[in-house]
Amino acid sequence: MAASGFAGLGYQIVWTQLCSLWLGHETAAVLAVVTAFFGGLALGGFALGARIERSAQPVRWYVGCELVIGLWSQVVLVLGPALSGLLARATGVDPSAWWQWSLAFLGSSLLFLPATVAMGATLPAMERLTLGLRPHGRSISILYAANTFGAVGGVLASTFWLIPTLGLARGTLICVGLNLSCGALALAAFPNPVPPETMRRSPDPQRGPRVLMVLTLTGLLGIGYEVLVVRVLSQVAEDTVYTFALLLAVYLALTASGAAAYRRWLEGRVDSDKGTDWLLSALSSACLLGTASLWAAEWSKRAALSVLGPGLPSAIAAEAVLALLAFGAPTFVMGALFSHLGRAALSLGVAFGRATGFNLLAAAVAPALFGVILVPALGPKLSLLVVALGYLAATTRRAWSTAKVALPALAALALGLLAPPLRFVDVPAGGRIVSYHEGVMGAVSVVEDQDGVAVLHINNRQQEGSSASRYVDARQAWLPLLLHPAPRRALFLGLGTGVTAFAAAEDASLEVDVVELVPEVIAASTHFTSRGEQEEPPRRPRIVAADARRYVQATGERYDVIVSDNFHPARRGRSSPWSISRRSACD
Repeated sequence: MAASGFAGLGYQIVWTQLCSLWLGHETAAVLAVVTAFFGGLALGGFALGARIERSAQPVRWYVGCELVIGLWSQVVLVLGPALSGLLARATGVDPSAWWQWSLAFLGSSLLFLPATVAMGATLPAMERLTLGLRPHGRSISILYAANTFGAVGGVLASTFWLIPTLGLARGTLICVGLNLSCGALALAAFPNPVPPETMRRSPDPQRGPRVLMVLTLTGLLGIGYEVLVVRVLSQVAEDTVYTFALLLAVYLALTASGAAAYRRWLEGRVDSDKGTDWLLSALSSACLLGTASLWAAEWSKRAALSVLGPGLPSAIAAEAVLALLAFGAPTFVMGALFSHLGRAALSLGVAFGRATGFNLLAAAVAPALFGVILVPALGPKLSLLVVALGYLAATTRRAWSTAKVALPALAALALGLLAPPLRFVDVPAGGRIVSYHEGVMGAVSVVEDQDGVAVLHINNRQQEGSSASRYVDARQAWLPLLLHPAPRRALFLGLGTGVTAFAAAEDASLEVDVVELVPEVIAASTHFTSRGEQEEPPRRPRIVAADARRYVQATGERYDVIVSDNFHPARRGRSSPWSISRRSACD
C-alpha cells in the first residue's frame, strides 16, 4: 500500500505538469485536474467497492487495478500532447468561465478516468484481502496510514528528483514499475481465495446514513482547509513548486500519523457516536489553532531563518515549520477521524468502497467551492472559520450542550469579530494601501510610500512594477518594436502595471493585444495607466484575461512582435498551488 500510494501521488504530480500546457493556468482549469483525480477515486469506490466486497478473489481485483493504473499511465503520455492543441483550440481565445470549466473538467476527467477509477478501488480491495489477517475485526487505519505515507514519498520524490532528473516519461516508468511490483507481490502473498466475512451485518437504516453524511462533510472540509491554508501561506512562503510539494507532504504525513495513532491507541476503545463527536470537536479546535498560527506566519518564518541561517535548505526548513504549525494538529486529527468513520461504517454494514466514495466525491468539490467561490466572496479568514464551524455542525445535538463544542464555537465567533483579515501587505513607513483585491489566482495589492511611489504586488511577493519606473517600463515596449521594420500588430504576454503595453498603444498605427493571467492585476493597473481628469485618456490596448500559453496556441491572429517577461517560475513565485508546472513555457 505504501508503494501504491507513492505511485498514485507521483502520477498526479507528473500528469499535472504534462497537462498544464493544454489546460492552462487559469484556476478553473488547474482545479479541474484535482477535481478529476478525486472524482475518479470516488467513482472507483462507488462502482467497484461493492463487487470487491462480495468477491471471493479480491486479489484479482487488486492486481487488475494496479495493471490498469500502470498501463493507462503510458497511454496518458501518448494522448496528453495529442489533445493539447485540440482542446486549446476548442477552448478558444477568450472563453466564458462555464465553457472553459466544462472543457477542462471533461478533458482531464476522460484522460485520467481509467487510472483514477482503478486507484479508487485499490484500498477497498486490499482491505478485503487482509480480512483474514485481522482476528479482532476489520480495520482500515493501518492500510490508510501506509498508503498515505507512501503518497508523501511520491510527492517529494516526484518534485525533487523524478521530474528534474529523469523527466516525465522516465519518472512515469518508475511509478509503473511500482504498480506492477504491487500486483506481483499481492499474487504471491494472497494465492488462495479469501472467505467471506461471517459476521457481516445488514446495513443500519438509521446510523448508517449519518456516518455517510459525516464522511461526506469531512471530505469536503478537509480538502477545503488544505486549499485555504496553501492560499494564505503563498503570501508568506516562497510560493514555488517546492513550497507546494512540502506543504502537501506535511499534510499527508500528519494525516497518516493520525491514522496510525488511532490504530495504536483508540481503535475499538471508543464508542462510535461519542468518539465521532469527540474527534469532530477536537478537529474544529485544531483547525482554529492552525488558523491562528497563520497570523504569526511571517514572524515564524523570520524566527526560523534567524536560527537556521541563509540558503535553500534553510528556506525549505522554514517553510516546513509554517506547514507544521498550520497543518500539524488538524491533519493529525483528520487521519484519526477518517479511520474512526471508516471503522464505524464497516460496523454498520456500509461497504467500505461506498464509504470512501462519499468522502472522495465531496473532496472533489472542495477545490472549486473554497478556492474559486468562497475565497473571493468571504476572504481566507471567514472561509477558514466556515471549515471549523462545519466540523461542529456535524456533531450530534446532545454534543452542542457540552463544553467540547461550545468552546470552539465561541472561539470561532471571537476570531470572526475581533481578528484582522488574513492578508499580508508590506506597507513602508508613512505609506498606505491604495487597493487590495482577493481573487481566485491570488491577492493583488497596490501600495504607495510616503513619497507617492506606488508599487503593484501579487501575493505580497512578486513585484509587477511601480510608478517610479514608468519611463524604463515604456522603453521595454519601444525597444523591441524598433527592431521590427514596420510592426502592425504586437502581443504582450503579461500586463503588470500596464505602462509597457499602454506605451506601445500610443502608436496609432499599431494594434496592441495584452494577455494577463490574473484578472485583479488588470483592475489594479488602472492606478498606473490613468492620466488624471485634466489629460486626454490614453489609447488602450485590447486586454484579455487568460493564460498566455493557451492564448498563443488558440489564437488565429499573427503578430509582428511578441514581448514577454522572461523569468524562472520557481524563483518568481509563479507556481500555482494546484500545479507543478511552468507558466513561462511560451517565453
